[in-house]
Amino acid sequence: MRVMRDVIATLLVAITAVVYVDVVGGSSVGFIADPRGVAATGLVLGLIACAVAGESITVSKPGTWRTIAGVLVAVVVASGLLTVITELWAVLAVFMAALVVLWAGTTLHHLFGASPTLTSRTHATHA
Repeated sequence: MRVMRDVIATLLVAITAVVYVDVVGGSSVGFIADPRGVAATGLVLGLIACAVAGESITVSKPGTWRTIAGVLVAVVVASGLLTVITELWAVLAVFMAALVVLWAGTTLHHLFGASPTLTSRTHATHA
């Protein structure tokens, strides 16, 4: 099930990347023709990808990747909103780079991250 969720998230991030490349290349996909449209699309699809394949990043779940992902989420949201407000290409590039790094890191973490630890049952012997 985890793999299917990662595949869906991958497709959503890939759609955002294709729209980005298309708009940066000077074309437009339908009504998406500027940084504002790409960022808005990325924010919506990124939110859906997070809902499908993400995990909550909470204090109760410590870990290096969760800390990095928490920072990346903040960068993605802030740069996405800033792009929607300012329509700056450079901020859009930061948004896309952070989105792709977040997606790649999360997918790799799901594939190769630490698996749940198995608890060993010890049977006490009474003398």
